[in-house]
Amino acid sequence: MQQRTAVVFGAGKLAGGLLGPLLSRSGFRTVYVARRPDVVAAINRAGGFTVQVKSGRTTALNVEHCSAIALREAERVVEAVAGADAVFTAVGIDNLAAVTRLVGAGLWRRSQQLGAAPLNVIACENLPGAGQYLRHLVLNAVRPEAALAVESVGGFSAGLTRRIMTGGSLEAGRLVYAIDQVPDLLVDAEGLRPGLPSVAGVDITEHFAEMVMRKLFTVNCAQAVAAYLGHRERLEYVHEAACHPRIAPVVEGAVRESAAALVAQFPAHARDIRREAEQALRQIANPRQADTIRRIAKDPRRKLSPRERLAGPARLAICHGLAVPHLARALAAAVSYDAPEDAQAVAMQDAIAREGVERVLTEDCGLLPYQPLARAVKREYFALLDERAAPALPSVLEVIRAVRAELAERYDLACADGFVSRLGERYHLAGLSNAAEAA
Repeated sequence: MQQRTAVVFGAGKLAGGLLGPLLSRSGFRTVYVARRPDVVAAINRAGGFTVQVKSGRTTALNVEHCSAIALREAERVVEAVAGADAVFTAVGIDNLAAVTRLVGAGLWRRSQQLGAAPLNVIACENLPGAGQYLRHLVLNAVRPEAALAVESVGGFSAGLTRRIMTGGSLEAGRLVYAIDQVPDLLVDAEGLRPGLPSVAGVDITEHFAEMVMRKLFTVNCAQAVAAYLGHRERLEYVHEAACHPRIAPVVEGAVRESAAALVAQFPAHARDIRREAEQALRQIANPRQADTIRRIAKDPRRKLSPRERLAGPARLAICHGLAVPHLARALAAAVSYDAPEDAQAVAMQDAIAREGVERVLTEDCGLLPYQPLARAVKREYFALLDERAAPALPSVLEVIRAVRAELAERYDLACADGFVSRLGERYHLAGLSNAAEAA
């Protein structure tokens, strides 16, 4: 039996950490199309890469039977698409247009073969409508006279996962990815043509739009709340923010507000939604993932849009008459995101400085100034600014060290240490007896 072939556009965390193990486990030969020469060389040199599953203890999966082609090698890419059994894209929705010309050319070449079988192209971009957007881009990328033939042979669908993937780093010349659980993928039934090969761990659903919303409003919502508030605390990793005493209550509150909105919208799936919300909180608190705040917070203006992970659940909750104090604070933190290396963050802060926060809330979040949710976010925004402007209070230990130093200077060291010890005993403050050694 001839080995089946899949073409995957992209070599990032979803392409490698999710699609790689799924296709390898099902016996596919997988051809990756990537931009970076070092990534292409690493895949070709090893014939694959490693995926670490970081649930409980870390286990390593060796992904095999892989090769890679550079995106610039157009003829080789087109030939690979024309001869594939399935094609996947995992390049990010903003980069999809950069690969659809090659996808369209490959479908056209396939359509010219006698008795050509259908070829499904699945956009794994974790967004509603990704399949139809992919179809639109492909048909607009080919010559008008070729569009009918391309559409006759091509199926265009979308894929979704609730897994959290990180990595794509080169370690001793080998690519290494990480995923928080065993990989799985949901594929939208709409737009598929008959003949999609069976892949273990891939399920087809008629309710794709609902599943995308549930994923965005639980997993992605939890990540975003932790990231934008974690940035304000100058933290590096999402799991640090998820466990931070000032951030964790807001993350938990926001995810539960979002889950309540989803339950109101999809009452028949209430039990599954609540389970997914609790699972999302556990996922982002997993220190093995080491997912960075910088990655999750990137491109805040896109993530603030009306149907996205923060404004989306808040607006849905308001439609059902539900309160969203924690989501309002999360939205305010996202609006205040000011990482200097993030072009969208810089542009957003420039817009706020020129035209006020109301303009960003209206244009980015779809929240009109008179709406209660917009007013609530605005209040939280200015409260966050006040918190940042306020000087940080010293810790108790810092105060005691300062007092001890003053006593030692004015009187003597024995007097200072005696004072510290008595203070610790009187107020049962752990560690004060060692303040002298720590000073």
